[in-house]
Amino acid sequence: MKSQIASKKEIVLDVLAKVGMSLAIVAVLFFLITFLYIPSLSYSIFQNHASFSGLSGYDGTLAKTDLLITQYEDFTDLKGKVIVFHLKGYGGADGIKAYRALTYIPEEEATPDPVTGVAEDYYIVASTGTAYSFPWKVTESMYKGAVSVRIPGIGAVTGFLSSQQSIIFYVGAVISLGGIYAISTFGKDKHRHLRKAASRNQQSRK
Repeated sequence: MKSQIASKKEIVLDVLAKVGMSLAIVAVLFFLITFLYIPSLSYSIFQNHASFSGLSGYDGTLAKTDLLITQYEDFTDLKGKVIVFHLKGYGGADGIKAYRALTYIPEEEATPDPVTGVAEDYYIVASTGTAYSFPWKVTESMYKGAVSVRIPGIGAVTGFLSSQQSIIFYVGAVISLGGIYAISTFGKDKHRHLRKAASRNQQSRK
């Protein structure tokens, strides 16, 4: 009887341990994924900080493998800073980029959009150390944040994990984790059954 109670306690503790570990892993993954890949939510959770990697264009002071930590600053106060923005409406040039904000053009000096007829304030951007600027108008709706910290190398990993090529990696990881979990569970169950059998044998001998 005591052995049965002890066995039930072991099962309950084992289940609670698995649930606790699963919740901890989910929480860590949630915060990590949010910080790395969901900037709009990251700015709210991590005190106005987010991160970007896997850029399609970057400033001369940066590298493709950098992980960029950004702060969301006022759009009118970005002159001279390296900013991250999502360029849209320029065909093959579209994408997430990071360049230095050179010139701020206020709304009253901006030319109205030929399609919408609306004039927006924008920045002219360029790569640091070059004598020319890009023919883009980086508006506030494209702006994602100002670069505050550059972490070399990490962006190679985070950028890959956000790309389409990473699907194969994710599938392989899920299969591997599922196999490890299945083997681990099978081993524990087998060990538990052997202990129960041994306990029953001892009781029958008595």
